[in-house]
Amino acid sequence: MTQTTEQMSLLDAIGLTAPEEQKTPKKDKPAKAEASEKKPRKKTSAKSGTRPAAKPERTAGVEMPPAATDAGTAVLPEPPAEKPVPGPAEIANDPLPLDRFLCFALYSANHAMNGVYKALLKEIGLTYPQFLAMTVLWETSNVPVGTITAKLQLDTNTLTPLLKRLEAMGLVTRTRNIKDERQVILKLTRKGRALQKKTQHFGNCILSSAGLELEEVMELQGKIMKLRDNLRKADTGS
Repeated sequence: MTQTTEQMSLLDAIGLTAPEEQKTPKKDKPAKAEASEKKPRKKTSAKSGTRPAAKPERTAGVEMPPAATDAGTAVLPEPPAEKPVPGPAEIANDPLPLDRFLCFALYSANHAMNGVYKALLKEIGLTYPQFLAMTVLWETSNVPVGTITAKLQLDTNTLTPLLKRLEAMGLVTRTRNIKDERQVILKLTRKGRALQKKTQHFGNCILSSAGLELEEVMELQGKIMKLRDNLRKADTGS
């Protein structure tokens, strides 16, 4: 028998029981705390710290401008389309207002030009047709009447009374050509030649009244002369 058995037998003989071993109670481990309730996370935009832009509210009857394509870049509204210029076919078929008539533009411009010249010619006592005839003679004196007729593009019946008036004013002389009596020669008098000096400022006055640059006036004059020649060719059928 082992030593432990012998001790137990001895104790039983004297009426004592062996003390039970005190077992240290194991402490129960505290239950794990229940998982805390998960709080819902706020949704954020792709970029941290930025919130999605609020959609613009629409107002009845008001068209909202388009949103910006890039940050800081606004989409501007397109400008209104320009009204197309009518073509030749549309002009030919549709009735035009008076202000679109080329003939009226020329007619009214000529009337306005005569109004400017009227004040200038009053200083020298000439009408506009008389001034034109004198201008031809200031360029070249001692010329036949036919030359002035061709230059001014007038017929003889219209020009003859005008030349007689200039002769009565002492500005020109009319004489028959010795070699051909059918031809009348026009020549400036001293008075007629001196009258030219009084018209030297006319050009600047007309240019100032026109409100155009000299180059513009020259270009306009060339186009009008071309228009005149084309119209005459169309009228004669040549």
